[in-house]
Amino acid sequence: MVRPEDDRGKQAPSPPRLVVPAYFHPAVHPGQWEWLAQHATQVRLVILNIANGPGTAPEAPFKEVAERLHSAGVAVIGYVDTNYGRRPASQIMTELGLYLDWYGVNGVCLDQVAAAAANLAYYGALAARVRKLGAEVVFFNHGVHPCEAYAELADLLGTFEGPWPAYRQLKTPPWTMRWPAEKFYHVVHSVPPERFDEAAQLAVQRHAASVYITERTGSNPYDGLPLNCRN
Repeated sequence: MVRPEDDRGKQAPSPPRLVVPAYFHPAVHPGQWEWLAQHATQVRLVILNIANGPGTAPEAPFKEVAERLHSAGVAVIGYVDTNYGRRPASQIMTELGLYLDWYGVNGVCLDQVAAAAANLAYYGALAARVRKLGAEVVFFNHGVHPCEAYAELADLLGTFEGPWPAYRQLKTPPWTMRWPAEKFYHVVHSVPPERFDEAAQLAVQRHAASVYITERTGSNPYDGLPLNCRN
């Protein structure tokens, strides 16, 4: 695991890379999946989400795009909901096992991860188990800044998920500066396209090296790539 370090004296941060919640079907948006493969240097991770999990049987279109992304050098991880520590670990392990068997994923996006210290034991044990099963990348999506100890457990923390107006008001806790920017990921939806660059700049200022910025709105703003990722 990456440990805290002193960032003083380092070069200016690079533009943030994409962690893409790819919650859209390859048969419906094949060109968007191809965009991800063609822009591999911009993409840190792609999150594969079949049906709020791996689904009940392997689907050939998802297997094909996962293989295409792997060939392009893009890491693919499977989506598994933890329901803020309320799901039995055995269910999570089963779902990750299916992702590994069916799609050869590189790791896991654990969603709806609790933020309080009271849940650390659950998530510490879970992180150890998914790594033992074969997850090279462990991503905790909190959607808010959790207590700092979670940074010891996962490779990536999702510390903001919400609309543009809320992101403009976000306050970043001081403890984040004790960790590399690569530890943090911000998801911002409902962003006016003319504000995309501003949102990316805010992410850099807030010490997040990974982002997903989209103009899309509604209950699932991740049902297609943002406008600037379709060219």
